[in-house]
Amino acid sequence: MLREEQPFGTPVLRVIAIDLNPRQTIEYSLVTTPGEQARFRIDKSTGDITTAHIFDRDEPIREKEIYITVRATDNGRPRLDDVCTFKVMILDINDNPPVFDKVRYEESVTKDMKANLRVATISATDMDDGDNSIIKYEIVQQNPDSSYFKINENNGLLTLTKPVDRSPGQYYSIRVRAYNVDPQGEAVQDAEVDVKVRVVESNKLPPYFTRVQAAALVLNETFTNYTESLAEFEAESNIPEKPEVIFELIQGRAEQTNSKNTFLLEQINNTASIKLGKTLDYETVTEYTLTVSVKNSYNNVVETVLKIKVLDENDIIPVFTEVTSGTIPENEPPGTPVMQVRAYDLDGTPANNIVSYRIEDENQQLFHIDSRTGSITSRVEFDREATDSYHLKIIAEDNSPSALYSNGKPNSCSQLFTIKISDKNDHKPRFVKGLLATEDVSEDSDINMTLIEVKALDQDTASLITYSIIEGNVGDAFKIDEHTGRISINNWLDYETIREYKLIVQADDGIFQDSTTVYIKIKNVNDNPPRFTGIRNVTIQEETIPSGCIMTVQAYDPDIENRTDPQLIRFFYVVEYDDVIEIDDGGCLRLKRVLDRDPPLGFNRWQFIITATDEDGAGKTTPSTVIISLEDINDNAPRLSNAMPVVWGENRPPGLIVRLTAEDVDEAQNGPPFHFSIDPNAPYEIKERFQVQNDELYALVEFDREEQKEYRVPIRISDSGEEPMSDVSILQLVIGDDNDNEMRPGESRIFVYNYKGESPNTEVGRVYVDDPDDWDLPDKTFMWDDATRHQSVDFFDLNRDTGMITMLQGTRGGDYELNFHVIEQSSHFPRHNVTAKVTVTVKEIPEEAVDKSGSIRFHNVTAEEFVSRTPGQLTTPKDRLQRDNDNGTFLDVRFSVHGSPYYAPERLNGMMGYRLRQLEEDVGFSVLMVGIDECIEEGRNCELSCKNTLYKSNVPIAIYTNTSSFVGVNAFVQAECVCEAPSPSLTCLNGGFLVNDRCSCPEGFEGPHCEMLGIGFYGSGYALYPPISPCNMTRISVELSPQQEDGLVMYIGPLNYNPRLPVQDFLALELVKGLPVLLLDYGSGTIRIEHRHRFPQGKPFTVEIVLQPQAIEMIVDNCKLSTCTSHQSDAPKGPNRFLNVNAPLQLGGAAVNLDYLGSLFNWTYVPQNNGFSGCLRNLTINERTYDLTAPIVAKYSSRTAAMTFGNYYILLIVLILMSTLLFLITLHFHKKYQKQKKVKNTYHTFNNWKQIRHMYTKLDNSKPSQTR
Repeated sequence: MLREEQPFGTPVLRVIAIDLNPRQTIEYSLVTTPGEQARFRIDKSTGDITTAHIFDRDEPIREKEIYITVRATDNGRPRLDDVCTFKVMILDINDNPPVFDKVRYEESVTKDMKANLRVATISATDMDDGDNSIIKYEIVQQNPDSSYFKINENNGLLTLTKPVDRSPGQYYSIRVRAYNVDPQGEAVQDAEVDVKVRVVESNKLPPYFTRVQAAALVLNETFTNYTESLAEFEAESNIPEKPEVIFELIQGRAEQTNSKNTFLLEQINNTASIKLGKTLDYETVTEYTLTVSVKNSYNNVVETVLKIKVLDENDIIPVFTEVTSGTIPENEPPGTPVMQVRAYDLDGTPANNIVSYRIEDENQQLFHIDSRTGSITSRVEFDREATDSYHLKIIAEDNSPSALYSNGKPNSCSQLFTIKISDKNDHKPRFVKGLLATEDVSEDSDINMTLIEVKALDQDTASLITYSIIEGNVGDAFKIDEHTGRISINNWLDYETIREYKLIVQADDGIFQDSTTVYIKIKNVNDNPPRFTGIRNVTIQEETIPSGCIMTVQAYDPDIENRTDPQLIRFFYVVEYDDVIEIDDGGCLRLKRVLDRDPPLGFNRWQFIITATDEDGAGKTTPSTVIISLEDINDNAPRLSNAMPVVWGENRPPGLIVRLTAEDVDEAQNGPPFHFSIDPNAPYEIKERFQVQNDELYALVEFDREEQKEYRVPIRISDSGEEPMSDVSILQLVIGDDNDNEMRPGESRIFVYNYKGESPNTEVGRVYVDDPDDWDLPDKTFMWDDATRHQSVDFFDLNRDTGMITMLQGTRGGDYELNFHVIEQSSHFPRHNVTAKVTVTVKEIPEEAVDKSGSIRFHNVTAEEFVSRTPGQLTTPKDRLQRDNDNGTFLDVRFSVHGSPYYAPERLNGMMGYRLRQLEEDVGFSVLMVGIDECIEEGRNCELSCKNTLYKSNVPIAIYTNTSSFVGVNAFVQAECVCEAPSPSLTCLNGGFLVNDRCSCPEGFEGPHCEMLGIGFYGSGYALYPPISPCNMTRISVELSPQQEDGLVMYIGPLNYNPRLPVQDFLALELVKGLPVLLLDYGSGTIRIEHRHRFPQGKPFTVEIVLQPQAIEMIVDNCKLSTCTSHQSDAPKGPNRFLNVNAPLQLGGAAVNLDYLGSLFNWTYVPQNNGFSGCLRNLTINERTYDLTAPIVAKYSSRTAAMTFGNYYILLIVLILMSTLLFLITLHFHKKYQKQKKVKNTYHTFNNWKQIRHMYTKLDNSKPSQTR
């Protein structure tokens, strides 16, 4: 049973089928007729049935009972099934409110009507069933008229409770409520209707019926006579002069009250007849309640009720469910169940809807059917080999004469069913082979690898054989496909654990079984790495090399069963320890050099990774860690640990300066207490001025800072070890300034570059006065000169306390003379003031000048030295800006030159690099590189491709000295890890112009951007062009038309030998006896690739060079044949993978002596010095076409311009730099670290910026170098 109106998924019941055959899986499904709406769902595994439809038991749907047929099917072969049909009763719930017979009621009472007399009957119906359809009535007490009436709660009879007190024509209005109640008496469903009672005169009587149908009419549902009068009514008007009346058949609001006009009323004179208007259906409505009213000329109305009952008739034919076949195994005894058929009849009463079954053909002697249940059983034993199927014609008929046919027989239907005779499992499966074996299964075989397949046969065609391993499968090492019998690996095998498996495999057809034995032999492989034994830590004395083995390492191979057999193990160590330890094949570990225990490069415990590899070093490897602990010896002298510098004020009387402290990296027994003394080898002036007593340093004289600002006092310190160690430490003593000198007037100059005229408020320098004292800033006050103040305050601001001058934003280019007064007061002299003059030169510099600036990186020079060449002092801005280090400092200088327009930076860098030595002589500084290149050291900034990008800011940087200051543009180069690509914007060169997104070029300029594509050489010339950037793949292509068989075509490499920048990479393409030859060096040895295919003399050909980290390729004329392709399978050996060159590309020859460079760099192969003779065209590098019309420098070429670079031009550039015509400064501060095995320079930023951090826009310690 199922309650109506339940949501989808409501559980109905669970069906369970039982299969006597073992290990069968039953699957459940619903049997439906074609096109039938899915009302239920069934879980195919559990048999749980749930709703897939919301049922409504009430009109008009009337879903009161539903038949469900379930099929249960096993998974045998063949698949057998059974069906079961059951009825689901839909239970009513109170989900419908009462429905009144009328939309509204209009009744009447006479003026003299007495109390307790009937007024009307209020009637409602409910589509619910049983107790849910019981209706109660009440008057809603909402106005005074309600007190005049009462209603019977059970039948709706409305009566008058007190005399009528209103005049004829007036009304009483009340509201009546009809409702259901639940078992607890609470109202759950209700409806309300308006009732209007009109007062009529006492003499205006209502009509009355003279003939009614008192008894209920009974009609068969098959009654179809639409002309026959079913009931007649007659009435008198009670108005003699107006005898006519009007009958009406009230149309209710439900089907039971004639809402669909199932019945009609016809009136002739004062007689009304009720006739059938539509067909009847007992299964839809079993009873009708008709209300007939009659009205006279006074509009007074009376009513009467006619009941019509519908009788059920046998007018529905039974219908079979969609089950058309059954199965019975052969050789089963008579009486064996075959299947169950099911038909249902939708007639409304048991007298017409009970279905019975019978067999109607010659097979009834073979099968029997239960007439009541439809269960079919066998009468005989069947032989499948004789007949494998039978067809039964089943008749389903109901239990009363048909109302559809006048033959006195019940309604019936027939269905043809097929009964299949299935093969019976009565034979045992048999394995084809009783014993199987497989050998040499490697213990490292992959999981799921198939090893062998077993096969069993069964004479029964319907038997489904399944395979399983029932014994011997230790650790579930194997698995078997239950359908195919394929045995495969399930878990990792191990020869050292189990060497042979004996598997018992069973074949099962569901009833009978057979078994066979499978032997699987495992083959040993080297799958276990060696295992170390007895690894222990050792302790030795530091700084000593013990004789013999410091320890003997032992290991064994688990794959070798007998430990006494040779284990064939070789020992190795990590290559990083190559200069520290060595180990032989016997495991003897020796030291190759002494180990240091003490900082900064030593450790008290040294850890080494030793590896053991079996199969004589060709097999598997196991690492282990060996720890060597060091015993301390007294091998380090103590060092001063005082904070430096120590400050001692000038003019102070002799006395204690500082208590000396020291530290010793040796252990405590070789450390304190320490003994301090002035170094006996100290200069005389030190001994005369300083003295050490115990651990205290004393001044013996008064000091004058103006005489000497700093002393370096050598202190000899000895420790307390058995053999004491001593050394000299330098104590840096600064004489503190005392303002004991009067200042004098001073003049200074400040030069400012205002980048694009957009510099913000910028501190450009301090007011300078001539004063030997340099710590006296707090004693000074700076003020504008009143006479010139008004001319300057719009452009400059002055800090009264520090004297710092700030250039205000918006200051334009020009010369500005600023005048100041400086007031000083000290205990050594009276208050006084002097004048100071500062000349500020402001120049606006365009962005083009920065973008097209060349660059030079100087070595061991400071910005102040570059600007002023005056020695710095401890408290000057120079000393606050940078800190010296052992490796020196670097200064980056950017410069630009223009003769309208600005020269390209590649051109400037090329000319400078060409005459580098002369530049160093003229400027007086060492040059690290020309053309600042952050990609030059491979791997420092980028692992693969690398290109240099110039960054710039309108926030300037400043360099201050006493009498001059310089404020420049903050521009620096930073490496980006991408390959340099052609610009996406289309720029036309050499006078070309854009037409429809293409360059229209002058005659002779044929490149895509109007480049000159060709250049000629005569054997002794060269032309320099912009350098290339390192890329993960570099592709170079050039077309050659040679006139001679030998000559250097292209050289990309250093122009000179610079020991401070050990980069020796180069690429050279040359002709040797008419054949192209490629030389390539990445810094670790030169390789030579020779092309072997000869082309006809004088015929142009193209050479393409492809550089990749793993391989180098040279292709001539796009020829891929083995005879014309030269391919080096490996790139140059060594740690570097790219061509890193900070120099121009040279065509047609070299501007330097390559033999000399080759000897300095130790190149394995040196390019020839002979120049190329002929024409070169279409030079492209990484899709960039080179413009050959304007080389940086050229000699003896067919396009030679006034570009030869002489001394005059170098001197001109130097003068431009030194006179600060137009240059940009960027500071780089680096530290260089050199590893023992890999010589690489690494740059670090010095971060002593605390006092001047306002000068910089950003300091990023993560950058390898910070350029200023």
